[in-house]
Amino acid sequence: MMRKRAANAARSIEECGSHSVTMRSGMIENGVATELMLIREKEIAVPTDGQVSSKLPSRRSKNEFYRYYAGYPLEFAEWALKAMSIRPGGTVVDPWNGSGTTAAACARIGLSCKGYDIYPVMVHLGRSRVASPVDFAEAEELIGAVVELFPRNKTLDLTAVGSAYREIPVTNESAHSVAISALFPYVRKLLDVSRTKNPSWFKKGATVDGLNLDKDAFVSDWRSLLGELSRWRNTGDDVEGVIISIDRGDSRKSLGHKDAFDGVLTSPPYLTRLDYVQATLPELLALNKFEPVPNFKRLRRSMLGSPLTSERPVQSTERLPAKVKTLLDQIARHPSKASDAYYHRFFAKYFVDLQASLRSLTRVLKDGGSGCIVVQSSNYKEIEIDLAAVVISLAEPYGLRHQSTIAFQSRRSMSSVNSRAHEDARKPKGESALFFRKG
Repeated sequence: MMRKRAANAARSIEECGSHSVTMRSGMIENGVATELMLIREKEIAVPTDGQVSSKLPSRRSKNEFYRYYAGYPLEFAEWALKAMSIRPGGTVVDPWNGSGTTAAACARIGLSCKGYDIYPVMVHLGRSRVASPVDFAEAEELIGAVVELFPRNKTLDLTAVGSAYREIPVTNESAHSVAISALFPYVRKLLDVSRTKNPSWFKKGATVDGLNLDKDAFVSDWRSLLGELSRWRNTGDDVEGVIISIDRGDSRKSLGHKDAFDGVLTSPPYLTRLDYVQATLPELLALNKFEPVPNFKRLRRSMLGSPLTSERPVQSTERLPAKVKTLLDQIARHPSKASDAYYHRFFAKYFVDLQASLRSLTRVLKDGGSGCIVVQSSNYKEIEIDLAAVVISLAEPYGLRHQSTIAFQSRRSMSSVNSRAHEDARKPKGESALFFRKG
């Protein structure tokens, strides 16, 4: 193994709680820069590239099928799971499953995983990420059966595709998700002309209706994308006794039976006011052709971090820790327009929903169970919002004890790529991997 002192060996690692995180040395292994750190007296190699964010790889992977802004790299997820020392055969939960990286990492190292996501598009993508070769074979058969039901015309639209698809009963949910997910990049390309100056937004009234597609080219593209999706599957060989399942679920509500899980690895949506439903509108419009989807506005409003706000009951914010209520007061008193109205509601809704999610998460984690939650710092104008400190204060009353923090510097955020964002919002963001233990 080739070893080399890392250029950034002086990077500071925050010491928190009863455990410290200390940098040991740098090395280069298989062309990937890593750093050795001591965590709970165990030496762990942390994948990084200088000050690379835990959530954004330094470069796009050649086999990356779906570019998901909020996802962390597979290597980071594997490292975090090993750092938590979850018992062999244990089960991990991810209440914000996203594109399924936690589930894929669990499958690779022999842990079971239960993933939840409130957004149906991500449920299908997550299932596809961990689907078996059998699931992909059945998805290919499913596509073939759908094609047989296509009209004889040389052209068709997605409504016709969805109508044919719905005629075939779902017997394998994973194969069903794989077949649908294979079309997501296709529909994003179809609606690329509907993009706005905001990189995460599509024009009002954007639709997939009425788009005439060459039938033969469409079928060829669908099958080709299925092949690309199969190469994205990176769970490794199936391990006996390992169960990976992903379902739609709300992090604020029930995540399963009490004391059901040995660990948690997750990352809640950041405080960026990114509308994930609008950002993935093509996928949702296409999905609606294949199966019923929730009410669009209700779905947007239900997402943690949604820019759509509502008045919160006074008792909801009263349950927040004192330091979080102080932060909300600072925001409300800011002289900027709508500080005491829209923006106060937005941040209050986020903190209340995050508190409910952490309460639900702690309930299903076993006593002694460990967790890693990745968060990103934020701001309102010049007011810094230390989301790591907020999460720690929200989690502690429920028995989720903070153990240690590893700090990263994010190279990119949605605020930094939006030219209309406030100057303070476009500054580099700090990310933190927060390690917890219940009890």
